[in-house]
Amino acid sequence: MKSVNVVSYKELGLNYKLCDEIYENGTGKDIEGRYLDVEFLKIVFEDRLELGEIVEKMLDSIKDLDGDVLVEF
Repeated sequence: MKSVNVVSYKELGLNYKLCDEIYENGTGKDIEGRYLDVEFLKIVFEDRLELGEIVEKMLDSIKDLDGDVLVEF
């Protein structure tokens, strides 16, 4: 079994509402209660950079984290 670290979206300064909107648009599911791999979030945020500065800031807040981190929503 692989060991991972869990960090909350609040600790990272992620915008919950925007993350929920992006996730729901891509999956049709609510983000509440989910643990998302930081590598997944990096890909999602990079694909949504056209949404502006908020997404850039969120991407910047997770850029140094690796795949052993899950973000709790």
